[in-house]
Amino acid sequence: MTLKNWLAILVALTFACAAGDAAAQAAPGIQETSYANALALKDPAKRAEALEVFIAWYPGSPLRTEAMEQAMAAWQSANNPEKSDAIGARLLQANPDNVRALANRAYVGRARAMAGDGAALAPAVTAAERGMAALAKWPRPPSLAEADFARQKAQLVAVFDGTLGFAALQAKQYDKARERFLKAIAVDPDNLADVYQLSVTMLEPQPTDALGFWYAARAIAIARAARNETAAGNIEQYARAHYIRYHGSEEGWAAVLTKAASGARQPPDFFARSISRLMTPPEAAVQAVADTDPAAMSFSEWASVLAWRDESEANKAAADRVWQAVGERQKGGMRLKIPIKILAVTPDRIDGAISERNQTSKTVDIVVSMARPLTPLLPVGAPIWVVGTLSEYQTKPFAFRMTKAELADESLPIAGGTCAEPRPQMCTREFRATCGVRRDGTRRNYGNACTACADAEVVSQGPGPCP
Repeated sequence: MTLKNWLAILVALTFACAAGDAAAQAAPGIQETSYANALALKDPAKRAEALEVFIAWYPGSPLRTEAMEQAMAAWQSANNPEKSDAIGARLLQANPDNVRALANRAYVGRARAMAGDGAALAPAVTAAERGMAALAKWPRPPSLAEADFARQKAQLVAVFDGTLGFAALQAKQYDKARERFLKAIAVDPDNLADVYQLSVTMLEPQPTDALGFWYAARAIAIARAARNETAAGNIEQYARAHYIRYHGSEEGWAAVLTKAASGARQPPDFFARSISRLMTPPEAAVQAVADTDPAAMSFSEWASVLAWRDESEANKAAADRVWQAVGERQKGGMRLKIPIKILAVTPDRIDGAISERNQTSKTVDIVVSMARPLTPLLPVGAPIWVVGTLSEYQTKPFAFRMTKAELADESLPIAGGTCAEPRPQMCTREFRATCGVRRDGTRRNYGNACTACADAEVVSQGPGPCP
C-alpha cells in the first residue's frame, strides 16, 4: 500500500481542553453566570453556540480568551473543524503563542492532510513547532491545578508530536517519525492515527522492524473497538501483506491479532524475535556459508553463493570463501567431475545446466569448453558428466566457465568418439554394449565405453554392439 493509500484511512483523533472553573471561583455576576451556564451545556454544538454568544455580548470580559478556547474545543467535539479553526485563527491574531489554538491548528491541518489536502500540512507543522516552543513559557492558568495543568500540557505535546511525526512520515524520514509517534502514544496509547502510522515507520524501511506488526495489530484492535471496520480492514490488508513478505506466509498472523486485541497497550517482551524472517536470496547465501563449510557444498550450492557476490560486502566475503574452496579442490591439476544437462552443443562447446531448477527452466549455468572437438555431437537434453577445470564464473546471469573439458567415462556411450587420455584405471560393471575400434582397424565388443577405452589397443568406441 502506498503513502497515498494510507491517507485514505480516515481516523478519529481526540482533542480536548479541560473546562475551566473560573466562573465557579469568581464572585457571582451576570458575566460569570452566563459563562457558567454555557459551559454546563452537554451538547457540544449547543455549548459552542452559547459560548460564541457570550463572546459577542461581552467583548471586554476577562473570560473572553478562555471562552474562545472552550468554544474552539466544543466545535471540535461537535465535528465542525471549520468553525473550530476559525475561532483558533482569532485567538492567534490576539496571541500568536496561544498553545491551545496552535494545537487546534496542528490537529485540524493534520486531519485535512490525511484526507488528501496536501497544502494543509505545512501550516500544521508550523503551528506544531511554534506550539512546542510556546509550551515552555506557557503559564499555568489560575483555574487549573498543578496536576491538571501537567496533564493538559502532555496532551498538547502529544498533538504536536503526532503532527510532526506525520510530516516526517510523509517525507519518509522514518526514524524521526518513529521518535515522535512513540512520544505521542506514551500520552495517548489509544490514538488510532498515531499507533497506525507508528507501525508504518517500522514496516516501510528496509530492513523491516518486526515490532511494527504489533502496532499495526493494535491499530486494528483500536479501529474495531471504535466500530470503524473500514479503517480496520484497510490497515489489516496493508499489515498482512507486509507480514507475508517478511515471514514467508500468514502463519502466526492471527495470533498477533489476538494478542493485540487482548487489551495490552505495550508489545510482549521479545515480540520482534518471535517472528522469524524469510531471508532474501543474498542473505541466504551469506547464511549458507556461515552454516556449511564451502568444501562440503554441492556444485549447485556453490553457484547459489557465487551468484550474489556483488550484493554486499558480506556476499563478497562469502563468495570469496566458496571460490577459494573451488581452487583447493583443483590443486595439483585435479579436475572436477560435474553432472549437467545439455542445453546447447557445438563441437567445441557445451552450454549446460547443473541445478535441477535451471535444468527445468533451460537456463544455462555452466559453459564447457572442450579439450578436443566432439565427434559426433551429443544430443540436446541428454544428462552427462563432464570433467574439467572451473576457471572462472560470471554473476549476471550466473554461469561457471569450465575449460579443458572432456566427457566422463560413463558419458562416452552417449556419443562415442576417440578414447581420452589418460585411460581409465577402474570401470563400473554396468552393461552398455559398446563397439571398440582397435589400432589395427579391427572391432571388438565391450561391456561399456569405460572397459573399451581401458584397453590400450582401442582408439575409439561407439554405442551398441559391433556390426
